[in-house]
Amino acid sequence: MKSIKLLLFVFVTFGAGFYAQDTLIKNTGELLTGIILEQADGYISYRGALSEEINLVSVDQLLLIKKVNSPAEVLFKNDTLITKNGVFISGKVLQVSADSVSLFQYKGLIELPKQIDQNSLLLIKYGNGTVEDFSTLSSLKPISKEELMELGKLDAKAYYKTHPVVIVSEVILGLSSFLLIPIPAAILIATVKPTNLNNPANPNNKLIATEAEYKLAYTKQAKNQKTRDAFISYFSGIIAIAGTILMLL
Repeated sequence: MKSIKLLLFVFVTFGAGFYAQDTLIKNTGELLTGIILEQADGYISYRGALSEEINLVSVDQLLLIKKVNSPAEVLFKNDTLITKNGVFISGKVLQVSADSVSLFQYKGLIELPKQIDQNSLLLIKYGNGTVEDFSTLSSLKPISKEELMELGKLDAKAYYKTHPVVIVSEVILGLSSFLLIPIPAAILIATVKPTNLNNPANPNNKLIATEAEYKLAYTKQAKNQKTRDAFISYFSGIIAIAGTILMLL
């Protein structure tokens, strides 16, 4: 039995070490994975995910550095794409080709670059202040329902903030949960859909009122974030009161 446990421990440890990889995103959008060994003098040395070979890359060639269990280091300024429908899309423009724009976005998750039809764009305002005008392109491609929903989800991740009243209420309910009575109230507060979705910092704030698909996806993502924040606050209150009681015993 002990040998089985030992083998299981070795398997889990090796598996976690194998799959836990650092990630580098190059200026071209290319994704590099492996283990970062050192970062110094403007260079990063790393060992590839599937080999023992040591590689070297200049930090100037990178958009993003994401080490395991560490916040991402974003090395670029966002460009802003404005569509002819009035939608704002932020990210790093990788390439402008004859009929599309390749865009890399990072909002907490690493995803493949997106291709955006030039005909749907009004202009691009680059992070360095320059502007590229597409208004002379004749045709207008309406933004699809799927694109609106994806945009709503991404914007909610970036701009929805759980109201402080929710956080404080859940902490208080957690502190008093030894009475059991506050538990239903804590669950109710955590699971009710948020009503205040507006955020002036969101460049697409107006779409909440004008586009049903955008609002649906935004609301769903905002509810998930609110529920997560509420339960974290609630259990923080429980841990705090439990710790206090143990100290008094």
